[in-house]
Order: sequence, then structure tokens, then C-alpha cells
Amino acid sequence: MSESSTNLELGIVLPLGVVANQLMKIEAELRFLNMKALGFARDNGDGAVAGQIAGRLERISEALDLIRGLVADLQADIQPRAALRESPRDRDLRKPQPERDD
Repeated sequence: MSESSTNLELGIVLPLGVVANQLMKIEAELRFLNMKALGFARDNGDGAVAGQIAGRLERISEALDLIRGLVADLQADIQPRAALRESPRDRDLRKPQPERDD
């Protein structure tokens, strides 16, 4: 392994793996909290607590939107230039279709 590929592995690939694992744990925690919230809503329905929960869910949603944007940027940055060119199939799909008289 060259020094460059080692730096890539340690600087980008491994940290992305850590982030992926953390996000999977967060997803599991959110599933658990969702089950608890369903039970709570059935039993209590306290509006004050629901407001607190809604505020936190909004913050989570905003963070997820930011994460989606960053992931899209990373994906775009690592795409080889050839993949960015339009494929023949894409060009064919955009060709104007001849008008037909039915």
C-alpha cells in the first residue's frame, strides 16, 4: 500500500465507516424511542411533552437534511469524470419524440 492510499484509508474511508456505524446506532435508538412514544401517546397524550418532543424532532429533521446534503456532496466529489458525462441512453430519453396523429 502506498503512503497516499494509506492516508486516504485513514483520513476518509475509516472515518466514514465510523460515521456509518454511528448513524446505524442512531437509527436503532430512534426506532426504540418511536415505540416508546407510541405507548406514551396511547396512555397519556400530554400536550406539553408532545410539544417538547416535536421541537426535538424538528432539530433532528434539520440535521438529517444537512447530512443528506453533505453525503450528496461527497458522492458528487468522488464520482469519476467519465461517470459525469451523459450516457447514450440519457441522450435518447431526451430526444424529442415525433408527433403522432392518432
